[in-house]
Amino acid sequence: MNKPSIENLFSSGSYQEELYASALGWKKPELFILNRGIVISVKLGIDTNPQSSSILPQYSVNARIIGEDHSSESPENELPRWYAPLMSNSIISVPEIGEQVFIVRETTLNNSKGYWIARVNDTDEVSTKLTNNENKETNPESMSRYGMRFDVEKISSESRQPTSTTERKTFQLPLSLGDVLIQGRNGSYIRNSYLPIYRNKPGILEMGVLENRTYQRNPTGTVGSTKTKTVHFSDAIPTDITPLLAKVVDKQQNNTTPVEDDSNVKRDFIVNMAEEIYNISSTKDSQTKMHRLVLGEKINQYFREQDRIIRGFITITQNMLTTVDVLYNSYLNHNHAIPEINVDLPDKEVIDKQTINRGFRTVPQPPISVFVPASRVRIPGSGGVTITKTIDTPVGPKRITETVGGSPDTTVTVPSKFIRVPSPPKQINLGYRTVVKRRRIKFDDISIGGNDNPRFTVAIETDSATDFVQNNINDVAQNLEGSKVQLLTLTNTLEHHLSKRHFIN
Repeated sequence: MNKPSIENLFSSGSYQEELYASALGWKKPELFILNRGIVISVKLGIDTNPQSSSILPQYSVNARIIGEDHSSESPENELPRWYAPLMSNSIISVPEIGEQVFIVRETTLNNSKGYWIARVNDTDEVSTKLTNNENKETNPESMSRYGMRFDVEKISSESRQPTSTTERKTFQLPLSLGDVLIQGRNGSYIRNSYLPIYRNKPGILEMGVLENRTYQRNPTGTVGSTKTKTVHFSDAIPTDITPLLAKVVDKQQNNTTPVEDDSNVKRDFIVNMAEEIYNISSTKDSQTKMHRLVLGEKINQYFREQDRIIRGFITITQNMLTTVDVLYNSYLNHNHAIPEINVDLPDKEVIDKQTINRGFRTVPQPPISVFVPASRVRIPGSGGVTITKTIDTPVGPKRITETVGGSPDTTVTVPSKFIRVPSPPKQINLGYRTVVKRRRIKFDDISIGGNDNPRFTVAIETDSATDFVQNNINDVAQNLEGSKVQLLTLTNTLEHHLSKRHFIN
C-alpha cells in the first residue's frame, strides 16, 4: 500500500471520524487502512453487457464509509457510491441493507477505487446484524453510534429489495479445527468436517436445514438433529453413528423372523433424513403425481406383510359371508302360518247439531208526512197549467203533479202544504233454534274368541334352520362383531403398512 501523505499524518480527522473513534473508545483518531461501510443497497440484477458489468459487477454494494462520508437521513435517494466485491463472485455472502461491511481501497486516496470484502464479524449470529446495533441501548443516537444522520433500522425496513430478515435469530454452527462451513442466514448449511470417533478421522460432508435452536458441538461428528439432512460418510460403521442405521438381513430363523446384521464392517455410505423424501423423474412416461415407494432389502418383508393382510381380508370376508348365508337361507326358505286375528268393533254414537232459522213476518208501517214548499207559477194565455215536482221522501224521490188555475198571463203563488206518502212494511226476523239429533252407527258384529267361542293362535312353525339360528343367535352375533373388529384392524394395518416416506412419480 502507498505511504500516507504528510497531510494525512498530521490531520486531526473529520468530525465523523472523531465521533466514531469516541464510540469505539479510541484514544485518538487513526488513519483508516481497512474501512467500514454501511450497506444502503446491493446490485442484484445480471448485466450481460461486458463494458457496464466490468465497471459495476453484480453484488456491488452502495455503501457509506463510517468516518469519511457524509449522508442525509435518506441515503437511498442520494448519488450511490458503489464498491465491487473483492472476493470471487462464485462464493459470496450478500449483505443485508443496514449491515456493516469491510471496505478496502486500491490506494490511500479517498477517490481511489474501493472493494468490499465481507460483513464485519462483530456477532455470533449469521442472521441480519445491523451496524453497531449492539450499542443501540447505551448509545441510541445514530450520529454518535456510526457517524451518520440516517437510521439503519429505517433504511433496512423501508428497502424494496428482498430480504432474508426474520424475527428468528440464527447462530453460527460450532466447528472443529480444520472444518469448512458454508451457512445460510435462515438455517441452511454445508459443513465439511471429520469423524472424531475414529483414530484415522475419516471425512464427512453434511448439508441440510437446521432446527430453530442454538447448536452445541456433537461428539459423534455430525451437527445433530436437523429438519432435513444429507450426510456423506467415509470409512465408518453405520451403527456407530446412530442405532437407526442398523440393518435387517434376509436370513430367517425357525419362526421366519429376520435378524439384525451385527457385522462391524466399515463402509462408505450416504444418509438422507427428512419427514418425506421425493424422487422426481423428468422422462415422458413419468406421472404428474407421486406414488408411495418401498425399496431395498425391505421389499421382501413388505410383500410378506402385504400378503398376510390380503389373506386376512379374504378370511374375514369368507367368515362374514358364511354367517350371513346362514341367516339368509333360514329366512328365505322358511314358511309359517299367519295366526288368526280377532276383531270386535263396538257401535258408534254420533251427535249431529243443526241451527234452524224460524223465518220472518211483515209488519205494516204508517204513512209519512212530507212538506212541499210554496212556489210561483205563471199562467199562460190558455188558462190553467199543470206542474210536476220531485220531492225527497224517506222512501226515496217522489214526483207529484197538480193543476194550477188563474187569470191568463198572470203569476200565481202555489201555497206550501203537507202530503202523505205511504211507507213499505217492515220485515222482522223471528230468530233461530238448535236441533240436536243422535244417531247410532252399527258395525258388523264380529264375535271371535271369548268364553262363548274360544279360539287359539297357531304357533310359529319351526325347522332345523330356524332352530339353529334360535339356539345359536349369540354365537352368530359374536361372529359378526368379531369379523367387524378384524376388518377394521386390518384396514388400519394396511394404511400404516403403506410407506409414507418415499415417493416417486
